[in-house]
Amino acid sequence: MLDSSMLVLGDANPVAALLCVVVFVLPIALLIGAVILRTSVSLFNNLASFDEASPYRVPEPGMLNAMGILLLSTIADVIVGFLIGAIIGATGLIPIGPEGIDPRMELLFNLVVLPITFVIFSAIVSSLLPTTLKRAMGVVLCQYLIVLALVAVFYLFISFVGLALRAA
Repeated sequence: MLDSSMLVLGDANPVAALLCVVVFVLPIALLIGAVILRTSVSLFNNLASFDEASPYRVPEPGMLNAMGILLLSTIADVIVGFLIGAIIGATGLIPIGPEGIDPRMELLFNLVVLPITFVIFSAIVSSLLPTTLKRAMGVVLCQYLIVLALVAVFYLFISFVGLALRAA
């Protein structure tokens, strides 16, 4: 039953958490990702010096189209990550103990999965936008660079806030 007791930390309800993620977190994350995807298409076109009349220009997707591209990419990434994780866990390449995966091994796992998800995301972009796989890879690379820059700025901001709070 959906009531206010679901929001109490001591009474965790996995259905309510899933509902919250699907209703609130996913649309907001897709919206932010769509803005970043549209920016990465624009950045790629500028870096490749494709003007408005160029037949090689990657068309900028609409917001809903960009959100759909990201949703498909996320679903594919989850499936591929699960399959690779299951294979690695079953073969014992990365030991999984009662406390979970060692953080260093988790980083290694993410580095192994990154090129595969890069190719999958590029294939999805090239299939849903009228462009080649090579140009889609450029768009995805621009998106990764933008996200990396945003994470770095966010990390610096949090670090400065932490330093200011410790100094106060």
